[in-house]
This record gives sequence, C-alpha cells and structure tokens, in this order.
Amino acid sequence: MIFRLLLAFAGTLALAACNPGAQLEDAQQQITQIQALYNAGDARGIYRLGGDAFRKAAPVKQLEAMTTLFKVRLGAIESSKQSGFNSGFHNGITTTTVVMQTRFAKGEGSETYLFHGSGEEMELVGWTVNSPLLELSPDDLRKLTDGSEAQPPVQAR
Repeated sequence: MIFRLLLAFAGTLALAACNPGAQLEDAQQQITQIQALYNAGDARGIYRLGGDAFRKAAPVKQLEAMTTLFKVRLGAIESSKQSGFNSGFHNGITTTTVVMQTRFAKGEGSETYLFHGSGEEMELVGWTVNSPLLELSPDDLRKLTDGSEAQPPVQAR
C-alpha cells in the first residue's frame, strides 16, 4: 500500500514538472523580458536573467559583443511569434525549448530559447539568433542596406 502511494506521488510530481502549458507560459514571460532587454540594449540584464550554465557559456563581455552585432545587423525587434515549442523531463531536469519567428527592423530571423526548470526555478540556459543577415560579409551587408555597389579601389598610375 505504501509503495503504491509513493508511486502515485512520484507520478504526480513528474506530471506537475512537465505540464507543457505551464512551461510555455513561464518561458513566454521570460522571453518577453529578454526581448525588452535586447531592445533596450541591456546585455547585462539578459546576462542576469540567465542561469549559471548560460553565464558560463557566454561571459558578459561576449554577450555584449553578440547583442551589439545583432543590433547592428538586425536592429530592434519589431514583432515576434512562437513557431515551435517542446518540453520534457529527462534525468531530473525539466527542459523547455521555444522557437520564435522574429521580425527585426532590418529583416527576419528566428530565436531559439532553451530553459531548464519550471515555475520560479525556470532559468535561461541558451539563446540562439539565426538570420541570413548575420551570415553576410560587411560588403554584402552594405550593398543590401544602402543599395550601393562596392566600388573597386582606385589605383594610382
């Protein structure tokens, strides 16, 4: 009898930790905060929202350089819509991944957010931004944004 009660209790805990609706809601709240901090140019604020694993993977100076690159290449976030979501419970860790299709001031991209934990314990583990504008060379980007073709250097004779 006690074994059944313990088994039922463990099952209840596992289901509570893996409630997809609650996981998504918690993640969306953090994503809204992260995007607002990004638009405000506050990389240190994003750094503070991240968990230990996030801070170890991206020191604050690296995160500042990365968000500066995103701002120069992509601009501010104008709108964002969820395009993917996954939540699971593995090895005692609740993992939530949310993919957003994002319209930046200068073009389109996708953001992938990875979180560990749930509720008040949910913390950002990873944030990836993908856009073709991040892959262009400086010359290609210049052509695209100002419409001018790069001129070959003038050679003295």
